[in-house]
Amino acid sequence: MPPKPLPHPDLQSGASSIMSPTPSPIPAVPKVRRVRVYTRLSHALRKHLLAYCAATGRSERAVIEDAIARYLANPTKDPSTSGPLDRLAQAIDDDRRLRERQHRDLEVLSEAFGRFLRLWMIVHAPTFTHPDTPEGAETLSQQRATGEAFYKRLAAAVADHFRRGHRFVHDLPGLEGSRSQRDGKP
Repeated sequence: MPPKPLPHPDLQSGASSIMSPTPSPIPAVPKVRRVRVYTRLSHALRKHLLAYCAATGRSERAVIEDAIARYLANPTKDPSTSGPLDRLAQAIDDDRRLRERQHRDLEVLSEAFGRFLRLWMIVHAPTFTHPDTPEGAETLSQQRATGEAFYKRLAAAVADHFRRGHRFVHDLPGLEGSRSQRDGKP
């Protein structure tokens, strides 16, 4: 008869120790279930991905998974997760809206200034004389006509300056982009 094998030291206490689980010092982490996704990348993008993975020490799966998670978290509100074309399109839209607002503001200011100037020239031309006689009334009429003529000349000069690229803001001292700052003069 062959000799009986010796029992394992952990099993010497009897059958009751076999039934009780041994406590583990590290709690079990549930395994993340994954699904295989097939996609095709251009050779240049794959090369770039491999270089990035090698430089950061991360797997391709981890890099791709993080990128997709960041994109899906908030693709429209966070420009850092959108691609360069999306950021460029957003910048172009923002610039267009800013230009439209500035154009509108400038049109309002131009209209208000033009109306004020016309009114000032019409109102102040007669203040230099007091018509007490028919000749005075004739003079007042001439002054109003002169005021209208001055207004038309001013409007033509402003339009001419505007067409040549001159802007009123360039004449204002102390503002960013004024002529004195562009020319280096105080």
